[in-house]
Amino acid sequence: IPNLFSLPQDYSMDCYFRQYWRDKRLSFHGPIKSLSLSIKMLERIWRPDTYFYNGKHSHVHTITVPNKLLRLSQDGEILYSMRLTIKAGCLMQLQSFPMDRQSCPLVLGSYAYSRQQLIYQWQTDD
Repeated sequence: IPNLFSLPQDYSMDCYFRQYWRDKRLSFHGPIKSLSLSIKMLERIWRPDTYFYNGKHSHVHTITVPNKLLRLSQDGEILYSMRLTIKAGCLMQLQSFPMDRQSCPLVLGSYAYSRQQLIYQWQTDD
């Protein structure tokens, strides 16, 4: 019998998950600074295999169309954005309930590449 007094040790978030990377093979020259591409192009280009280490369940929003964006800049920089709902695990500290303050990270990384092969870096707004 599972512990009847346990609370779910997770949280959910709805977010726009954006990834940027540069692939110089896709750079181009011309009067247009950036191109919006069909998400069908995702099957034809390299992209990071990002996954959430502490994720329990995630889904991409698809109403009325898949909520994804793919944009290519002249220098080969790619923006891949999608709207996600993520349910992730978090060890809750409930010693002072209901006055507790939780800090629940979302831990992400590459599924197949090592930390030396693929480096993740948070982009700041400055």
